[in-house]
This record gives sequence, structure tokens and C-alpha cells, in this order.
Amino acid sequence: MNGLKSLTIVACFALIAGCSQHDGLERAPITGLLTVQGTPLAGASVVFTPAKGTQGLGAIGISGPDGKFQVVSSRQDDAGIPPGEYSVSVSRLADPDGTVLSPEATQADHPNARETVPGPYSGAASPLKVSIPKEGGEVKVDIPVKLIERKPKS
Repeated sequence: MNGLKSLTIVACFALIAGCSQHDGLERAPITGLLTVQGTPLAGASVVFTPAKGTQGLGAIGISGPDGKFQVVSSRQDDAGIPPGEYSVSVSRLADPDGTVLSPEATQADHPNARETVPGPYSGAASPLKVSIPKEGGEVKVDIPVKLIERKPKS
């Protein structure tokens, strides 16, 4: 009876673990810090795009007031990210008056908004790279140039 009980417990844990990973991918737990020249950046979306050979579709996070972010990497909001190599792009839109928009805002909804993170760091060709180990850990993403500031009208 003890063997059957142990097998049942193991099967329950396997089912629970399987449910938490909707797509079957293993994920590393990470915490992140987004900075611009070492200063925390709030209200930005941080997109991880997998390099060739890295499983999954990537991940996205939103930086809080202290620049810290966590990521989700599936349509079911699975936390963490599959281990591997990623390029990272960062986006933060602002209205013409300089008001930073919510990270969920889109250019389509705010046609006069502009990107405050300079290229190439805000696009698909971003040179920002990170390596995520199996055990996860802290990921630091630093944009090494100043943000684009609103140009005063003449």
C-alpha cells in the first residue's frame, strides 16, 4: 500500500508541475533590473527574443518604478523564461508633451506618441544580449545611451 501511495503522490506532483508549464517548456525563474546608464527605468516593456537554438517564443516584462521587472513567456502567462540566449529590446512611448504612456499603450492608439528609447535598443536589431542559465537568477539590462527627450518647440 505504501508503494501505491508514494506513486500516487509522485503522479500528483507531476500533474501539478505539468499544469504550471502549459507548453511543456522548462523555465528559469528570473528577476530583472532595467537601467539607462545605470539609472533605473520605469514604465518600459522589456522583450526577450530567443536566439537560434533557444526554445520558446521569448518573454516580456514591464519595469516598475524601481526598474525591476519579471517576465512571462507564454500566452498562459507562465512565469520565468526558458534557459538560453536572448536579444533584448526595450520600448517606452511618450506623448508629444513628454508624458510617458503605459507600457500597454500602442502606437495605433496614440498616433502622436514617440519612442523614448533610441534605436537600435528599441527594435528587433537591438545589440542588448543576455544569457539565461537553467537556475535563473538576476538579469541586468542596461541601455548605454541617454533616452530621447522631447524637443522644445521653437
